[in-house]
Amino acid sequence: PLPDFTLSDMAGTAHTLSKYRGKVVMVNFWATYCGPCIKEMPSMARLKEKMAVKPFEILAIDMAEEKGDVAGFMRHHKIEVNFPILLDMEGNVIEQWMVSAVPTTFIVGPQGKIHYALYGAIEWDSDEVVSTINGLMK
Repeated sequence: PLPDFTLSDMAGTAHTLSKYRGKVVMVNFWATYCGPCIKEMPSMARLKEKMAVKPFEILAIDMAEEKGDVAGFMRHHKIEVNFPILLDMEGNVIEQWMVSAVPTTFIVGPQGKIHYALYGAIEWDSDEVVSTINGLMK
């Protein structure tokens, strides 16, 4: 079974994965020391824009870093996102999901099952990715 989690975002709002049932959810694990993550995040924001009217969410989980470090990283690299950045400061979710490399991304279908896993960065707003995600919504 897919490990559920509840993590707080940068503003302190709690997000529980199971509450997103019925939607396709991208669960992205990243870290401030990850060069490819810097390039990947803008494409994730563009994907979120493309999917704005669809049952789709992105949850980006920072891997065991302090909130101040994450905020500083986002400011320094001028990264603006339209999805929650969740903090797993203790690394519990990272351990439960057995994530050992960044970025690591899982695409979870509406029934709460992982359909795709990717280790490494891609352009998330490409036509192929959008088509694949749309296919999970049928």
